[in-house]
Amino acid sequence: MRFNVVEFVEKIPAMDLSKTIPATEFEDRIARIRHALQRRDLDAGFAFGNELKPGDTGWLTGYDPHLEDAACIVGPKKVFILGGPEGAAYAEEMKRVGEFRNVMELKIPEEDYPGAEFYGIAELFKEACGEQPRKIGMLSLDSFLPVGLHQLIRSSTGAEIVDATDILLKARYIKSSSEQEVMRVAAQISTWAMKAMVAATEPGVRETEIAACADYVMRYLGADGRPGVSTLVNSGARISNVVGRASNKIIGEGELVLLGLGARFQGLSSSISRTLIAGNGSNDQRRLLEVGEKAYELAAAKLGYEMPASGPDLSVHEYLAAFGLRPLYSVVHNIGWTEAMEGYGAATRYSTYSFPKNVTLMVDVGIFGCPFESLEPAYVGLRFEDPFLIDDAGRLEKLTDLPIH
Repeated sequence: MRFNVVEFVEKIPAMDLSKTIPATEFEDRIARIRHALQRRDLDAGFAFGNELKPGDTGWLTGYDPHLEDAACIVGPKKVFILGGPEGAAYAEEMKRVGEFRNVMELKIPEEDYPGAEFYGIAELFKEACGEQPRKIGMLSLDSFLPVGLHQLIRSSTGAEIVDATDILLKARYIKSSSEQEVMRVAAQISTWAMKAMVAATEPGVRETEIAACADYVMRYLGADGRPGVSTLVNSGARISNVVGRASNKIIGEGELVLLGLGARFQGLSSSISRTLIAGNGSNDQRRLLEVGEKAYELAAAKLGYEMPASGPDLSVHEYLAAFGLRPLYSVVHNIGWTEAMEGYGAATRYSTYSFPKNVTLMVDVGIFGCPFESLEPAYVGLRFEDPFLIDDAGRLEKLTDLPIH
């Protein structure tokens, strides 16, 4: 590999890593959730988090679980973070509100922890509420919450379980000014990491070598230990892998290469994706990328405060149809505590709302597995993706200065 990632990072201006979300903001979040629960006559709220989807517990408490699962009880008296003994010290280090408690159901299965004190979920609900709860609001989606944990809460507390997922989904959707500042830093880190990937991509290099460059840059610049999404490098016949991790495949001359990454900073993620040709490609490959770039530009032009959320998706569908192509998924999705899994405010061609202020969104045009000109479906794949912010004044800001091509 001719690209030298060590020399590359040494030329990057120093990042301002002082941006953070203050503890007072987490305290305010808990107060807002408590108020919302009280309005619905709910005695407590329960949220769940893991490495794939840390957003619920992360947004509430600041704790981003590693390896072990985590949960959170929000009661009128106390807030408890639930986990296992191996994550206890890390939770104490990261949390901004609440008290940590070990529970058997969230420890690593079959492990023994001599000397560790475990609490029952029913007793923690009672302590958080000051009395036995009558109604508990589930703040995490049923599709995410383990069935066994759901059943345990129901059987051990005897409380009525109520769907309250919209409370947390809506609260997380709107980003505070401090969250916006943190996401700007995450986007800067992602931008430099993508620049490194693009520079490192050439025939004869393994996909994992390119991914390693991005991972090195992100960690060097101060990103969180875990990215928002595993670094993606797909080439040749792997180009149609929508979310394929980098492999040990060697990139061939004239192959399409899809690059994707998402640096996390202070728990929040900003992703970027690009698609290019390694070496000299065909006219049909270049034409495919031109079509994808134009689709991206059309989507971005329809993004803005009070603009119809259906606009980006509709414009891309209409444009691509003329080439016999279609996007695999909606071309605008939310970003923040998770990558493409925020769970609220999806912008599809069927959306009936308009974009609000203080939201972070991804323009994400992905075309996969469609035949195009002389290209067989397995060799057709591209993604052009960038983070955007609609701020408190309604201004649209692209959070990266990386060119689309």
